[in-house]
Amino acid sequence: MDEYKLNDEENPNEPINNDLIKKESCIKNYRKTIIILIIILILITIALIIIIIIINNNNSNTTPIYINPTDTYTHCIIWIHGLDNKPENFVDLFTKDIILNKINNTKIILLRAPMMKMTYNGESLTSWFDIFSFPLDSKDTYNFEDAKKSSNVVRNIIEQEVKILGDYQKIFIGGHSQGACISLFTGYNFEKLLGGIIVCSGFLFEQGEIIGDKRNLNVYLGHGDKDLAIPFEFHNETIKRIEDYKGVQKFYYPGHGHSIMEKEKKDIENFLNDLIL
Repeated sequence: MDEYKLNDEENPNEPINNDLIKKESCIKNYRKTIIILIIILILITIALIIIIIIINNNNSNTTPIYINPTDTYTHCIIWIHGLDNKPENFVDLFTKDIILNKINNTKIILLRAPMMKMTYNGESLTSWFDIFSFPLDSKDTYNFEDAKKSSNVVRNIIEQEVKILGDYQKIFIGGHSQGACISLFTGYNFEKLLGGIIVCSGFLFEQGEIIGDKRNLNVYLGHGDKDLAIPFEFHNETIKRIEDYKGVQKFYYPGHGHSIMEKEKKDIENFLNDLIL
């Protein structure tokens, strides 16, 4: 009986099964590795979601750049950039290139276009209206409904500033390319007479109605005859509509394309300084 019990009990001196221990250790390590990989995947997913949110926020950011006057606020210039551009690229234009006599009294507002998918190339670009095809040489090459919505953005900015200035003729709007088109349309379609419009390589939308008596509205109209984006010939269609308007000053740049050249910057400077008094 005693011998049976002794054999039935565990022998404390029995050798340890190393293979079993190694197997259990491997299983534990495998589980830890799986858990770590899952955590890493979760963190990567969260990081990607954050990046996407940041990109979307940046793409939808339409906050303007404000260059505020250092002295008494008496005049305002609202500038509208063109396709696939941004307001940062025009800071130097109004702080270094164009020297205003009333620079200390003038607020510069550089507007920022939203991201918009373009029909002509399928890409999402900063834009004030969709473009169906290039060159822009007819009403069938752009989306006028988009342009009207963008014009309303400019109108709202004008109304905000006139509450401070108390005079629509202290406000000037202008831009390049798409921005020039929006500026010209807004100025001529606006119920009030603004101080002036700066149009660099732009045109007046064919569908754009001219409201009220705008014959004396001050307009700088500059265009290069080698412009491939908005052909000079199409620019001439705008001239035909407003050529009898006394306020229009036409500036032609032979051999020049679709950008603002140094000579043009000087002409804009003279145009503004003659009006901002």
